Amino acid sequence: LGDVYKRQVKPSPQLQFRQCHWILRAYVVFALLASVWSLSSFFAGELHATVVPFTGWSGLSYYMSTLYFAIVAVITPNRKPVYLVAALLGVVIVFGGLEAYQHLWGSKVGRIDNGNPYLIYHPARPAITVALPAFWLALLISPSMKRWIKNS
Repeated sequence: LGDVYKRQVKPSPQLQFRQCHWILRAYVVFALLASVWSLSSFFAGELHATVVPFTGWSGLSYYMSTLYFAIVAVITPNRKPVYLVAALLGVVIVFGGLEAYQHLWGSKVGRIDNGNPYLIYHPARPAITVALPAFWLALLISPSMKRWIKNS
């Protein structure tokens, strides 16, 4: 019976989610919503065609790939996967920046799109493909997140 009392009860995923840092909780909720939005081509084709000039072909699907690491950081004692989320967002920022350069100042300026929404590059796209991931990256590597990761 002594061993029974020494064992710790593992908290539920809901409790772990409530106890994790608010930035990580907000990111997980955002990434879930962005993942559903990125799948809109399957359930709302017209909506997807309307937003694809702003989001690009991949839409917001890169958040889906970061979601795994964010959830691992929530439900396990190991908080370091947050840095993998940050690294993936860094890659997204680099590619979004390269695409913005090509379409706004580089070789793809003035490219004919024939009104096809999948070929249109809206000048505001860098707000979604560069600024938004940069915002989340800045939050995920903020000093308060680093302290939480270190102390957890």
